[in-house]
Amino acid sequence: MADHFVVRRIRSTSSNSSPEFLREFRAEIVHLITDGRPEAALRLLSKHYGVPEPTLRVGTVKRHRKVLACYVEKERRIYLSNSSFLTNPFVLLHEFYHHLRASRVEKSRQVEKRADLFAAAFIRDFSYWRGAVGGRK
Repeated sequence: MADHFVVRRIRSTSSNSSPEFLREFRAEIVHLITDGRPEAALRLLSKHYGVPEPTLRVGTVKRHRKVLACYVEKERRIYLSNSSFLTNPFVLLHEFYHHLRASRVEKSRQVEKRADLFAAAFIRDFSYWRGAVGGRK
């Protein structure tokens, strides 16, 4: 039940961009993914960033069979090579970054590095949040 409270609060204050809100938002996204709710995480991410929601599919794509995951811009779909990646926040957030970049006009260099940094920021804030919550108990 506590998870639903946080998700509801994030939805109702998604325009807030304070550092504390952003840290809680990132932590909740990682929590949703690790809890086996990647679609809910993608829905919240898409709403927060104002982009269409990407779809998820387990499987591979021609010419990309050896990668863990990939984003196909034409389909607006994230492909995961294995179902175990549905609960891997780094992989999902990395691919969501590609979706975010493809959905916006401005495009920058060092795409893979920036996708890694995007995913790492979410995981860092989740670790911080988990430590703060654990320390209060």
